[in-house]
Amino acid sequence: MKTIFSLFVGLLIATAAVAQDTIRIDHAASHSMVPGAKVGDGYLVITNSGSEPDRLIAARSDRAKTVQLHQKSMDNGIMIMRELKGGLAIPAGQRVTLAPYYHLMFQDVEKPFRQGETIRAVLSFEKAGEITVDFAVGKIAGPLDDIGGATGMDHGGMDHGAMNMPGKEGMDMSGPPPEVTIPETLKTMFERPDKPLTILPVVVENDWAIAGWQQDGRGGRVLLKRGHHGWSVFLCSGDGIRQAAALEKAGLSVDHAKALAADLAEAESKLDPKVLALFASFEGTVMMAGEAGDAGQGGHEGHGQ
Repeated sequence: MKTIFSLFVGLLIATAAVAQDTIRIDHAASHSMVPGAKVGDGYLVITNSGSEPDRLIAARSDRAKTVQLHQKSMDNGIMIMRELKGGLAIPAGQRVTLAPYYHLMFQDVEKPFRQGETIRAVLSFEKAGEITVDFAVGKIAGPLDDIGGATGMDHGGMDHGAMNMPGKEGMDMSGPPPEVTIPETLKTMFERPDKPLTILPVVVENDWAIAGWQQDGRGGRVLLKRGHHGWSVFLCSGDGIRQAAALEKAGLSVDHAKALAADLAEAESKLDPKVLALFASFEGTVMMAGEAGDAGQGGHEGHGQ
């Protein structure tokens, strides 16, 4: 009996070891956080080289009170983020990229993530068990492709090239559309568990965009510019950037300023007047120096929180 029990235990250990060997984690990365922020993110690539499917069911980290798996989706032009409570399936012989529509959410972070450090977390899989992962922390916003060798992150499963967006010719469609990445960028920078951030509408013209925001009973508009590392906040304002003339002064060409102002007017014509009043309540204009993660934090936080 003892011999049978020992063989049974040995078989279980061997099975667990084989299962863990079939799961590989690559390109784990997180954005750095605004001072005082309580929510961090985590992106990674999971490869299942085994013959049986597995499932990511939980995660934990000493740097956060809880770590949740979240899914992002678009609902009538609004980005919705919700917890994926059933876990994430990792099919046999396939690779799953937790970006851009899936990610880990580090909740109640006491010490904000800083660029250059690593954040250790433990991922729990249904069959492979627990796997320790170190997330390399990059910039405060924008793509993390240059972090932790993440140039291999695969977004090829999405046919962005087939997307037809009138008026957006010449734009790089190799990644998710700006209507997804811009709210994601702003939420990463400014959203807190007790102060959700609503981004609506988002209008884009070439390498410029305007997004309306609402948070904690306040609001305003953000002018963003796309650079090598993605979208960054150029300035924050209220009604000051509704007109083409103001956008020209900010650096847009005449044609792009007129087109962006027209798109904004059309998008905002569908909004509740109370929302427009919130946008108008932002006083003055706050310019952002350099990257969005530098001087860009103070202006929005001062008015939005």
